[in-house]
Amino acid sequence: MYVPSAVDSEAIEAEHGLPSGWSMKNSGVRTRHWIQSETVADLGSRAAQKALDDAGAALKDIDVLITAGGTSDQHIPSQAALTLARMEGGDRAKCQAFHVDTTCLSFITAFRLAADMLQDPEVQRVLVVASEVASVGIGPANWETLTLFGDGAAAIVLESSPSGDTGVVKHSHRLYTEGVRAAEIPGGCVANWVEDYAFSPEMHHFQMDGRELLRLTLKHFPEFIASFFDGTGTTWSDVSWTVPHQASKTGLGVIPKIAHVAPDRVVNILETKGNCISASIPMALHHLKTNDRLQPGESVLFIGTSAGYSIGALLYQHG
Repeated sequence: MYVPSAVDSEAIEAEHGLPSGWSMKNSGVRTRHWIQSETVADLGSRAAQKALDDAGAALKDIDVLITAGGTSDQHIPSQAALTLARMEGGDRAKCQAFHVDTTCLSFITAFRLAADMLQDPEVQRVLVVASEVASVGIGPANWETLTLFGDGAAAIVLESSPSGDTGVVKHSHRLYTEGVRAAEIPGGCVANWVEDYAFSPEMHHFQMDGRELLRLTLKHFPEFIASFFDGTGTTWSDVSWTVPHQASKTGLGVIPKIAHVAPDRVVNILETKGNCISASIPMALHHLKTNDRLQPGESVLFIGTSAGYSIGALLYQHG
């Protein structure tokens, strides 16, 4: 994991005239991290190098690099190219590299793709890098988004295993287009091109309809979960660890009640990291692993929602 400089909620509240304690009370975030001059590629390349070091590997040992996230440094080339170019040895790399964007669920999507690619005997190791800079796209008008989002990156090296007891058990991703406008940045691309639309907060800052997102979740989440566990031979309450997207204080608070699991089995880093879009899940996984709580043979459920509106989950057996 790699994060830039920490920003305390007290500093944001003082700068923008929010009541003292508003962030902790409403967003549940005491500290988040925001870039000063770094880029998405800077954060991602540093997390990637840490992952390689931890795995005892070098970039030359990686067959596939997948970058994942809803934010990027440029439209073209892909974030995979930009991140690889920032890495040590990136100028000599010969790995396949591409980017996936399912916004907050991008890491889950990339994890599934990596698992599929590892079925190819020519692919031994896949490096997945989720890197996000949310701070550039948020504005002060919406106190919830201003205090909720953070910047950060996390990376993981995945490799094939000879054991049949590890790996992906099930993955599911569903998109419900009735929520296509519930979370968006309307400007900056072809439909609202920069030459035709001058900067405005409404056009170029992240817009989120929290009530609509909650309505969609209440409507679709129960059926999604029931369907997800069909055929797995297990239930949510049987899962060793739930690693959710750090979407909101409210969302994280209801998971133990919905899943019928102990709160300490749901990884929650929102207070110290904020919502880091797609990087939230691997950052939470990093927290779980580095605190020696995740053990071989345990099961892990990645789960979250994303703009579009989508729900996604992936269950895997840790090796």
